Parts: sequence; C-alpha cells; structure tokens
Amino acid sequence: MENIALPDTNVSDFAQARRAAVDKAGEVLARPVIVAWKDDNNGKSAPEIPGGKGDRWHDYGESNEGVLELQVGNTYHFIFMEAEGFVEPDINLASLEDHGTKFLCLNDACTQEDLEKLGYLGGGLGG
Repeated sequence: MENIALPDTNVSDFAQARRAAVDKAGEVLARPVIVAWKDDNNGKSAPEIPGGKGDRWHDYGESNEGVLELQVGNTYHFIFMEAEGFVEPDINLASLEDHGTKFLCLNDACTQEDLEKLGYLGGGLGG
C-alpha cells in the first residue's frame, strides 16, 4: 500500500482533513473510494468493528483492497481503494459531496452525518 503524509496546514476538523485526503487521492487514483478512516482526536474510526481494538480499522482497509493510505497531520488517517474498472455499481457505496468535491465511500466508512444526509436510517456506522 502506498503511504502519503500531508501536512495539517489549515486543517481544523475531520471534514477539512477528509477533503484534503480526497483531493490528494484524486491526484493518485482514477476513482478513489474511502474504505476506512481514523480520527485520533476523538478515537473514532470506521468501519466500526464490534469488539475490535487498536488498528482493526487499518486491518479492514488493507484487507478490503486498500491501495493508498493518506495521513493528514498526525491526527487523521484514510485508506482508499481504486474503483476504476468496476463494471457493476456497488450498492455498498455512497456518493457524497463536500463543498463541491464529489467522492465515494463505503457505507461503513461514512460518518453518521453523511448517512443522515443520504437518508439512511438506523445504525450510524463510522461516527
């Protein structure tokens, strides 16, 4: 897996860090999809793995076709997969937009706020 560290310049929260990671992933991958993430500020990560501790989010990202890991500052971590070449749409994907930037994430890697915007009810995976 390729690893890229981005400085945390002008990043004050998760949304800004995710936007920076998505922008950079778009430079490296044709169709980046967020597979997993971790926010060290609040200890949240996605997907939430029942009983999972430590770096289970990272293990999940690696074992689910993660090809790019982006770290924003020392606080925010994102794993992306490449969706280029996928023939059938994956119903487990959510198409999101954040301040004009469109991107994809696995439903389990979406935040609760993302899922609410999309109209998903229940569970609340990913924080």
